[in-house]
Amino acid sequence: MDAVSLIRAGQETDTPWRFRLDELGWRDMVAALEKDTLPFVGLWCDGTDVHALFMLSPTQPLAATLALEDGRYPALSPVRPVSSLYERRAYDLYGAEGMWAVDVRSLVDHDVWSATAPLAATPGPAGGHKGQIGFQPSDALLAAGGVNAGAGPATGGMETPLHVAMAVAGETIAQAETVSGYAHRGLAARWRNSRLEDACRLSGRVAAGCSVVHQAAFCQAVEAACGSAVGPETSLIRVVLLELERILLHLHTLAGLARRAGALVVASRCAWFREQLLAKSAPIIGSRLLMDHCVPGGTSLREATGLGDLCISLAKLGEEIYPGLATLWRTYPALSVRLSGVGKVDAALLDRVGLDGPVARASGKDCDGRRTQRVYQTLWRLTAGRHGGTAEDRALVLLDEIGESLRMLGEAGPRLGLTAGGRVDLTLEDGEGLGMTEGPWGNVLYWVRLHAGRVAQVFVHDPAPAALMVFEETLAGQDVADLALVRQSLGVNAAALDG
Repeated sequence: MDAVSLIRAGQETDTPWRFRLDELGWRDMVAALEKDTLPFVGLWCDGTDVHALFMLSPTQPLAATLALEDGRYPALSPVRPVSSLYERRAYDLYGAEGMWAVDVRSLVDHDVWSATAPLAATPGPAGGHKGQIGFQPSDALLAAGGVNAGAGPATGGMETPLHVAMAVAGETIAQAETVSGYAHRGLAARWRNSRLEDACRLSGRVAAGCSVVHQAAFCQAVEAACGSAVGPETSLIRVVLLELERILLHLHTLAGLARRAGALVVASRCAWFREQLLAKSAPIIGSRLLMDHCVPGGTSLREATGLGDLCISLAKLGEEIYPGLATLWRTYPALSVRLSGVGKVDAALLDRVGLDGPVARASGKDCDGRRTQRVYQTLWRLTAGRHGGTAEDRALVLLDEIGESLRMLGEAGPRLGLTAGGRVDLTLEDGEGLGMTEGPWGNVLYWVRLHAGRVAQVFVHDPAPAALMVFEETLAGQDVADLALVRQSLGVNAAALDG
């Protein structure tokens, strides 16, 4: 039997796409996944059960649930490598041990918490480590010569809070691994039994620059759990916010890449264009950070009736500025040369870890989640991107996507009327729901369980874990000076990873 059949042979639950397996059924599923191409989304624990989520298609989820046996379960990481990061987090938070896991090191708990396994029914004793966080290198890193260089929060720079431990030969990275957990904020604990509005607000703080996509996916999950759906104009307003967020974050990323590549004029132009867009949009939308504008059942904008005119205005601004910026990027002396050989990612690695979004599109993958969403059907169109998989290709994909998003805003503007989308009153029945939206770096998915009028638990799939694995593997053979370029071009986000 294939993995799908094995999952569906399990006991049905109140959620039609989730099935409960016994341990033998789960082990059979793991064995089948070794040869099965069923896309893996994530794994999480709730203290009693462990859940694994897959996608039969871009719109059809399938989940398997297994009761923990003495706090243990058969790991998925031997057949789905990215599951290792989810398994390590489940152990840190709940003490749930993945048997035969490929990596059993801590992910976010570095022995400094007030309790180990803090979300377990019976948390363990406090960590006893009071000094500098230790790092346990893998056998592969030790074989490459051990740690003799590093970059991260402790090195005095302005890098993202993610330490990179490296084995370096001269100026070349032989092997690299990361130490995360610096940005851990206890999101899983804070979501448990929270009020709906608090949970939504928290989702907007998962990853800086990606508030809209996280809150839109969270809201979709809540609405699905309640058996409700927002109207077409509300959906279109969310699309406008999503595409504006994509433009703003891509410009921020391109500015950072250009700055690190020594193209300060290009970096300045990207930052200036971003500021012009923010100056026009913030008075209408209500904030520069785009937080808390997607809410369960609708949207919340300062001047919602002016959103259509804003879209037209932003599109016109794009017509004035974007072509010159695109030309400047493509013709600026030495920028292409600086990025062209950096951080090459092949499609086989992307398939192994399941990374989508612009990183995958720059390596020739056809994986834009917007094509499966009905509200995008008359706005989104397939565009040919670069396929070389380098930092240069990724930058040019981001540049092309900015132009496409500006076009979509221009087309969406005349369709937005004066009703401001309206709101749907939600009845918080007990249940589960799933929501998924394409963000600036790929698909973001939320699974939400509602109970007794509150949010009982939340699971988030973000591109961050897969991006981290791609980052680690891509660093081998790179120049040490290219580390920051590789990291930024891949969209590695420590906060989204740490939770």
